[in-house]
Amino acid sequence: MERGRLAGPRLGDRVAYSLSTARGVTIEYDLREYEKVVREIRGLDFSGRADAELSELAFALRERVRDGATLESELVHGFALAAEGCRRLLGLRPHDQQLVAGIAMHRGKLAQLQTGEGKTLAAVFPACMSALVGRGVHVMTANDYLARRDAEWMRPVYELLGLRVSSIGEGTAAAERRAAYRADVTYLSAREAGFDYLRDALAFDAGDLVQRELHAAIVDEADFILIDEARIPLVIAGAGSPEQIDIDRVDSFARGLRPGLDYEADRQGRKVSILLAGHGRIEEAFGIEGIHVQRGAEVFARVSASLHAHALLRRDVDYVVKKGRVELVDELTGRIADRRQWPYGIQAALEAKEGLTIGAEGRVYGSITVQHFMGLYEKLAAMTATAVPSAEELAGFYNLATVVVPPVKPVRRVDLPDAVFRTRRAKLAAVVREVSAAHAVGRPVLVGTSSVRESQELADLLAEAGVLCEVLNAKNNEREAELIAGAGRLGAVTISTNMAGRGTDIRPDERSLALDGLSVIGTNRHESRRVDDQLRGRAGRQGEPGCSRFFISLEDPLFERYGVREFLPRERPARSPSGASSPQRPEEPIRDPRVLREIDRAQAIIDRQHHVIRRTLRKYSQLVELDRRRIRMLRDDALRNGCLPRELEEACDAAGRRGRDDGGCGTGLRPLLIRGFLSRLDRFWADHLMLVDDIREGIDLERYAGRDPGLEYIRRVGDAFEEGLRGVVQSFAAACERSGGDPRALIAEEWGISRPSSIWTYQIDDTAPVRFNLSAIASSSIGAAALAAVPLLVLKLAVWLFGMLSRLVRRMRGGLDRPVSGDAESPGRPPGPRR
Repeated sequence: MERGRLAGPRLGDRVAYSLSTARGVTIEYDLREYEKVVREIRGLDFSGRADAELSELAFALRERVRDGATLESELVHGFALAAEGCRRLLGLRPHDQQLVAGIAMHRGKLAQLQTGEGKTLAAVFPACMSALVGRGVHVMTANDYLARRDAEWMRPVYELLGLRVSSIGEGTAAAERRAAYRADVTYLSAREAGFDYLRDALAFDAGDLVQRELHAAIVDEADFILIDEARIPLVIAGAGSPEQIDIDRVDSFARGLRPGLDYEADRQGRKVSILLAGHGRIEEAFGIEGIHVQRGAEVFARVSASLHAHALLRRDVDYVVKKGRVELVDELTGRIADRRQWPYGIQAALEAKEGLTIGAEGRVYGSITVQHFMGLYEKLAAMTATAVPSAEELAGFYNLATVVVPPVKPVRRVDLPDAVFRTRRAKLAAVVREVSAAHAVGRPVLVGTSSVRESQELADLLAEAGVLCEVLNAKNNEREAELIAGAGRLGAVTISTNMAGRGTDIRPDERSLALDGLSVIGTNRHESRRVDDQLRGRAGRQGEPGCSRFFISLEDPLFERYGVREFLPRERPARSPSGASSPQRPEEPIRDPRVLREIDRAQAIIDRQHHVIRRTLRKYSQLVELDRRRIRMLRDDALRNGCLPRELEEACDAAGRRGRDDGGCGTGLRPLLIRGFLSRLDRFWADHLMLVDDIREGIDLERYAGRDPGLEYIRRVGDAFEEGLRGVVQSFAAACERSGGDPRALIAEEWGISRPSSIWTYQIDDTAPVRFNLSAIASSSIGAAALAAVPLLVLKLAVWLFGMLSRLVRRMRGGLDRPVSGDAESPGRPPGPRR
């Protein structure tokens, strides 16, 4: 076997630790304090007690906590009881590392526990402790399957300790959700919890609420949920006004536009620009007067979205068509991203492209990112196998210090150096050879690919070579648990998109272990090293043997998207022992060691820049989040407590006195008043979200007026919120005054007491995240790289000024001339309808 290095903490992790500590970010490697507590837990022996006695001890513990004892003072007793329950009912004796991880999470930290070390069991201990206070604890998993599995698996332990446990999935009915949230421990995905929070924010009756207070949460696969998924907004939408533009007609028209003449598609930047010739054809075809009129803006947005769907999004790479629906494929996991869709009209454009029924887009009534949703919990803890690379971000965004827990057994997995090829064809041929060689001796192989298309292509190539395999991708992800469970058997070959098996062990059988265990092959490097490490971690779990290796090519998406090829050094010809140079054949891997070093450096820079982008986006979203919390506070006060803003209370009292409602705002008027206030508040918030979108779209142009875009954004969004909220209260108070306190006069049409006839939830996937020039960042400062955006901003300014001038000329000439502009795209994201 080619020489590699044993898996485990890299030197870079220790360097990152020292640098992070200097910045005030805590990564704990010294576990002596935790080990002392573990010894105390081990000192309590309940093995001789009957089940009934354990239940009595747990009841007494719960009573002490509810009488005022602190959870920390009862930690040893609670952990010892839970450990005995695990041993007795599950046949699992928790090892010391699991107890250390549990203590860390109990204290509000993130435990980094190696893959295969039993995170599911480790979460039981802090969950039991948080549940003792009677306010509930949510255990967040990566998907519904894991939530259901873990709840049922751990149920006997919780019930022995007198705690109720439940789980929630996408298909759980409202009444069942309400009951599940009232259990002591609830297992569910972060997405389901967030969607329930949004649905509660549209309730008109307190009896319709399903969630109670957000007390404590324990997040599994924390890097995936709290970082990778964190900035993708959860959205709740309702029926809006009927679509005025025939999207099928737009799709047919867009197919006839000529690339390079009517539009330009930038695949690297993931954007489409409509050129002047394209503007003229759109205006003529749809009978509009340019982009600067309302219908014109809508048509241009729809055409742009359709071009985006045709030119930039690829079937079986970016999405799949399944059961008559367009399903988005998660770029990180390769799985179908359930209930996620593209924004800005692109989802409907894709449905038209594929000849499917076009679904309703609706009006957004509320949204929240997972990042902000997690901030609502009073107590947050987490666990994952790959936290150290993101420790700074986890500490900065969530106040989670990382505690690194060593494995029970030394890691024996060997991580071989990457094999880098010039072409994708040569890479796939090498993968086929590697898999065929392993399969010939019976060694199980797991291949991680970047897309559905690549997984199917590789399966076909292997079939031609006489190797049959199982394929796990977004088209058959229902079989994930079954396929992963069998991936470690003798001779098994499994092809999967990126991170198959999160939360699921691949267990090689004894014959496979004798052949050095599971071999993991990656066909692409990813934007984050964490994603690569997750794939590597499928092998060598719990001290078993295994190996991992990545086969990559200079034609891979990572290289094309960020210009990594230009970043790499020119390859030096290899030299023989005699000193003579020997040119390499195209199908051979690149032998220059500098290439591998620079790829690692490029990945680190890309990962760091994404952190900067997430931090910037967080700053922009923080103001809206504060406003959202204020709206929710007003709503909860009205819905749960019957409390209204002072101005409304005074108007209601005055109206009640003029009418015949004794004591002011009486029983007949108040319920109607509350419902009317909630309805208007919801409509105002939906309008405000649209306005924020529009402000953000053009805020960069403020720099050319000598103003700071960030400060201007804060001022404009803040002023709009305060003025709009004040208008809601004042207009409603005036309507109350006019009613004279007569409930019969308060008809729904006058007061606007209405809600959407139907609501649905989904996630927005922004397909145009901020891109950057890797070479510019690597060779100079981050600020220098930002200069690359100046030409686009200048173009946007020119387009805006030209449009304003065109409108002025048209007015002066009586509206005979139609405006012309150069680029219909929205900055920093795919174009879409301005609402």
